[in-house]
Amino acid sequence: MKEQNTKEFYSAEQASQHAVDWCKRNPAWRRICDIPDLSVFEKTYHEIPKRERAYWDKNGGEECWREFGTGGTKVPTGFISGNGEFFDHVLKVPLHHNLMTVYRVGRRWKP
Repeated sequence: MKEQNTKEFYSAEQASQHAVDWCKRNPAWRRICDIPDLSVFEKTYHEIPKRERAYWDKNGGEECWREFGTGGTKVPTGFISGNGEFFDHVLKVPLHHNLMTVYRVGRRWKP
């Protein structure tokens, strides 16, 4: 993905406040810092595809996967930038915009 450098800067506090406002408008979503136990949204070793698990079984097993692998999440995630925009991938957030991760925990969403 091509890096976007807009020469704009937004603080983490701005991203956090925009995420609060965005989540109020989209009640199915929650900020990462408002979720007490993120582990329920993260895939476990036994939930990753068999092909990927076979690779890790040959290269250190579950312990190495926890250290170096990425399992992803069970629910959609998004990123609210410091200027209030929603992005579906972390690398789409422009450079220096800061961001707040949000998780879809319900069904209602207004894109």
